[in-house]
Amino acid sequence: MIGHVYAKFSEEEEAADALNVMNNRYYDGRRMEVEFSPVTDFREARCRDFDEESCRRGGFCNFMHIKPVPMCLIRDMEEDAEDERRRDEMERRRREERRSRSKRDRKDGHRHRSSRRDRRSRSRSRSRSRSPGGGRDEA
Repeated sequence: MIGHVYAKFSEEEEAADALNVMNNRYYDGRRMEVEFSPVTDFREARCRDFDEESCRRGGFCNFMHIKPVPMCLIRDMEEDAEDERRRDEMERRRREERRSRSKRDRKDGHRHRSSRRDRRSRSRSRSRSRSPGGGRDEA
């Protein structure tokens, strides 16, 4: 069991996502091989001797030696997660700003086109009204 790590998830979908993300990644220069564990009751898989600080088999024990996660690691992971949330939020805001800017540009472009069209039609109507017969063909 040397080098094995177990993580328990409350939702199966979260476990599958973690498996997909972590499998074949490298940790401390070693490639991780991630798989689902058939263990459903971790209490039965724990080494009771290790819990009582008397297991002499060490890394060769066939039962799990459950160790607490260091607080410094938890803080680092929380900071990383917060940084990622901030980056995602900034990216989401940038995308929204680009969308609203492009919508605004399209509206402005439409206004400019329609105002040019209005000016052209007004100038045509003025030129017709100035022509003899008010722009009508006289037969």
